[in-house]
Amino acid sequence: MRLKGAPESRPATADAPAVPATTGGQDVLVVFATSVGMAGLNLLVQAMLAYTLLPEGRGAYAVCMVFGALLALVFTPGAAQGTQYFVAARQMSVSQGVSAMLIISLAGGGLAAALAVPLLYGDLAYFQKAETHTFLLSLVLVPAGAVSFGVHQQLIALRRFRRLAVFSLLRVAANVLGALVLVWRLGFGVEGAIIAFAVGHCVMTATGLADLRRHCGLALALPTRSNLARILGYGLKHHVAWIGTVMELQIGILMMGMLASRADIGLFSAASTLMVGFALLSNAVGTALFPRVAGRECGELVALCLRLVGVATAAALLPFLILSAPLVRLLLSEAFLPAVPLLWIIAPGILALALSGILMTHFKGVNRPEVCSWAVLLGLCVNLGALLLLYPKLGVAAAAWSMTIGMLCRCCFLAIVFHRATQMAWLATWLPRRSDVSFLWAAGRSVLARSTPPSFPPHHRHSRENGNPAPESASTVVESSTLRSMDSRRRGNDEE
Repeated sequence: MRLKGAPESRPATADAPAVPATTGGQDVLVVFATSVGMAGLNLLVQAMLAYTLLPEGRGAYAVCMVFGALLALVFTPGAAQGTQYFVAARQMSVSQGVSAMLIISLAGGGLAAALAVPLLYGDLAYFQKAETHTFLLSLVLVPAGAVSFGVHQQLIALRRFRRLAVFSLLRVAANVLGALVLVWRLGFGVEGAIIAFAVGHCVMTATGLADLRRHCGLALALPTRSNLARILGYGLKHHVAWIGTVMELQIGILMMGMLASRADIGLFSAASTLMVGFALLSNAVGTALFPRVAGRECGELVALCLRLVGVATAAALLPFLILSAPLVRLLLSEAFLPAVPLLWIIAPGILALALSGILMTHFKGVNRPEVCSWAVLLGLCVNLGALLLLYPKLGVAAAAWSMTIGMLCRCCFLAIVFHRATQMAWLATWLPRRSDVSFLWAAGRSVLARSTPPSFPPHHRHSRENGNPAPESASTVVESSTLRSMDSRRRGNDEE
């Protein structure tokens, strides 16, 4: 029989490149270290923009960036997530996946620009928050961002995390260098910041494609109609989730672009940008987890990641909040001190965001991305409704409250569906266990070890029923003794 919600098996591609022999702990460490490095460089950019543009200029930059990001999201369904899934599940070659990504990204970018230009010359209040030529310049980010992120996702699908780390750091370093020259040195303001961001995307695209061509057999190959249909089908199912995931972080800026001043937009944008950095660990774990659960059911492994990410994120948030006032004064200048109360309001939502990221990785991996779409749509509607209701009374704080409430609703919905689909007990999923400490200890040792731990025995229940190879899951992050105990528990829980 086939488990409810499990994907149908498809033949693997014959030319799929071999995955690197790395453990899950090593992959998480590489991704997390990269994320921390990128966060540090991004923080440098944010500080540079804060000191040079001040809250008003920072607000104009924010509305232009959100505009470009939204267009890229809306008009490129499946370009990144769809091609990533089919390449990771070995149901499509790298050449087919990358070619489809490029076609969708470039065609979507052209269509987005054609439809957006007339809006810029209208009377919408949002487009009064920056100069028209600045909004026009932000249209460059649509194809540049879509292709760059598509290449990023392909490297994740192939588990080339170390190369991805180098290319990602190069991207952000190019952004920093561009901002330093164009904004700080030459005084090009918001336009210079946008150009610097686009240059970073171009660096990521060039280096990533070169690596895929050299090491993964990437070649020019027009995708078949069947593959395009499958990619777009997956993309459309996940489209609402993908748009909402990004826009749930930006809906406050989008709405405040119509309601608030540039200064208030700048304060909220700076606060939310700082807090989203605490989802780095969740992103790192989810990134390493996805290629291991793509096409498989690994509920126990997902639950383990939920517990570890939840505890670690909460432990990181608390000291930052306690020291938030001096840190904001140091990083963003005295002008941004009114953003400090917003940080405390956003914190519970960031914890929910971190947990949601792991749950959404599970649903994307089992080919149920529509669950992510439902959850994100719910959170987005709650966010928007709360903002409209609270803004007349709370002002800029309403954007922070609505962001947190929306993220909490999304996380609760995903958790309920996860438990219904996996039939796992609530306490067994969320309550920390002593074995989690052993898992972390073994994972840390595997990171330092030169050899790769053995994998699960081939009689794993889900791999038999789905017709897929035995999942690596926890085998890639723990030693053999820990693996045997986890596998024994999982098989005991799965008995019917």
